Amino acid sequence: MMPKVMPVFQIFLTRLVIVLAAAAMASGCGTFKGWFGKKKSEKPPEVMAQEGIQQLRKKKYLDAAETFETLRDRYPYSQEALLAQIKLADAYFYKKNYPEALQAYKDFEKLHPTNPAVPYCIYQQGLCYYRQRSTIDRDQTFTSQAMGEFQRLKQKFPDSEYAGKADKYIARCRKDLAEHEFYVGEYYYRTKHYPSALERFQILASEYQEFKPNEVKGYIEKCQTRIANPEKSKGNFITNLFDAKW
Repeated sequence: MMPKVMPVFQIFLTRLVIVLAAAAMASGCGTFKGWFGKKKSEKPPEVMAQEGIQQLRKKKYLDAAETFETLRDRYPYSQEALLAQIKLADAYFYKKNYPEALQAYKDFEKLHPTNPAVPYCIYQQGLCYYRQRSTIDRDQTFTSQAMGEFQRLKQKFPDSEYAGKADKYIARCRKDLAEHEFYVGEYYYRTKHYPSALERFQILASEYQEFKPNEVKGYIEKCQTRIANPEKSKGNFITNLFDAKW
């Protein structure tokens, strides 16, 4: 069996965290002197990074976000600032503040397009949209945006570990979108808006062939029949009256 190769992004973060831990331990040796100083010195970036990571692990997401924001703003050109930008987005994400997290991941990708963490950021952008999606009877904008990000990830970084993880979310998004089209199509059919219903079922037949193909085909045929025979589809008032479910 071939040994499992650690992903590039994971290696990047692991090495960075090890360096930060070592630097934090080294800086701790000088704290005794600081007790007797007149002015409290600012924490170095590696210490702040370690504090932020610990706060994330303890699920103190607001504290972590504040720590990483301060680190990013105070030491913008440090290596730790890169980590802070990603972890700030993570803090927002775990706090379920998806709009803020989404923007933070987008900012990182825009500022550092060649960084090994970019596939992770795209994956997280997809999750930010995915976590905001609604039920199938509501607008599916977030579902479409989530699927778009996951597909973009697979196209740009097909060998990334996150591309593999995106597959299940693409499948779920497609299912939600198909169910939405079917729901709306049935609604239009029940309310006798046959052209609108036909359009929805034709979309299903062309874009979501795997979704209830027999039922979709049946609805298309019924819609076409109703449209071709509009007078017959209106029916008789007495018949409709007695067919109604009161």
